[in-house]
This record gives sequence, structure tokens and C-alpha cells, in this order.
Amino acid sequence: MPKKVSPITSFQELDIQNIATKEPLNDIRVFLEFCENDIQSATKELEGIQIEKNRKHLQKLVYVNLINRFDYLIDKLLLWFSINNKSLRDNILGTIEKETISKKEVFEIFFAKERSYELITEKIKELTRSNVLRSRHSSKLLKILDTCLNIKDCIKPRVNNSNGKIFTKTTGNKNLPNSIIGYADWLYSRRNSLVHGDGIKYTPADFEYIKKTYNTTNLSITIRLQLTSITSAVTFYTDLLKIISDNIQDSIE
Repeated sequence: MPKKVSPITSFQELDIQNIATKEPLNDIRVFLEFCENDIQSATKELEGIQIEKNRKHLQKLVYVNLINRFDYLIDKLLLWFSINNKSLRDNILGTIEKETISKKEVFEIFFAKERSYELITEKIKELTRSNVLRSRHSSKLLKILDTCLNIKDCIKPRVNNSNGKIFTKTTGNKNLPNSIIGYADWLYSRRNSLVHGDGIKYTPADFEYIKKTYNTTNLSITIRLQLTSITSAVTFYTDLLKIISDNIQDSIE
């Protein structure tokens, strides 16, 4: 039987010596280590808890922590792409194309010399935070996959809803979204219910958005969080980050 290869080990085989991509690949590796160590350890502990009330409470905490960490990673990647990816940078700079700059400001930037690049990149990151990072979770992910990496099939059915595994393609599903973007949106919407709602039903806004956007006409209003909800999310994020890592080198100038 072939030896099982850790997701982290497979990422280490990538060439991260290139300084241009070292930062985002390291951020991805940190998240994968978090999944393999912290989340895996937490799920094992949850399996041993016999009191259902206690187990369900802790399951919610672990699930929310996982989804929040992935959203934080997406934000970090977008900040990096905003500087290193021309398509996203042009998109962001388009929000200020009608603004003017005085000669005084131009001269100040010029004479800042080695600090000029730092000043400009920080300004771009500020624009990214205010115009991109405040968007819906799935919209931010779409920016990475579509705008930055030119992965067009991220809105087509590719995910196994039962375990989170990403395939080249699969059939559509009226019960749950199973495109990469849709599945990520679904995971985050469940998190919203746990954080902002009653933890039993989707928030009204999320429920209507998912049904309309992903044509999931049979979507149930109630959410059912189980231990497999956590492991499936880890599988999905691991597969997704492999796709991002494999394409990230070609996305920079």
C-alpha cells in the first residue's frame, strides 16, 4: 500500500525559493499546518466526548475557528495579489482613476527615494482593504481564482458535497452548491449562522443569496453541523489551496 503523503509535504516540494512567491506560499503552508495539527487534534478530542451538548458546542467553536482562519488567509493573499498581480492591481487602481494628484505630492514621492515604493504599495493595500476585503467571502475568493489566476471553471460543479473533495467536474446539485465558489460560500454561510444567527437556520440574507446565486432550489433552511462538517471543510480547503499554489507563479508579472 503506497505511503500517504501529507498535504504539507506536497507543498514543500514546490519551489518557494523564488522570493516573488515565497510569502503567499508560506501563508498557505501555515494554514495547512493549522489544519493538520490544531484542527485534526480537535476533531480527535471531539470524537471522545460523550456528552452531546458539550460536543456540539465545541464543534461549533472548532468549525467557526477553521472558517475564520481561511477567510483571514484569503485576505492576506488578496493583499499580496494587489501588489503582484496586474489584473487585480488595475482593478483596484480603477477605483481612483478620477482622482488627481498635485505636483507637490509627486515630488514628495520622488524624493522619498527608497521609501517611495513602500508608500505606494501601502496605499494600494489600503484601497484593497476598503474596496475588496469588505466584500462577501465568496466574492473575495472569486477575485483570486478568476481575476488573479484566470481559473474560469471555479463557478462550475466540481465539488463532492459529501466530503469536500474537488474534482475536474461533477454534476450539478439542487440541494447544495457544488462549484468551488458556491461550496466556499455555503461553508461561510453556515459560519454566519453560528456567529450572527441562531445556529439552526441560515440567516435570511444568506439563504436567499445561495438559493438564487447557485440555483439550489432545494436548499434546506436549517443547517446541520456534524464532525464531518469540519473534516469536509479541511479537505475542500486543502484541495483548493493546492490549485491556488499550482497557479500562483504564473499570476505574477
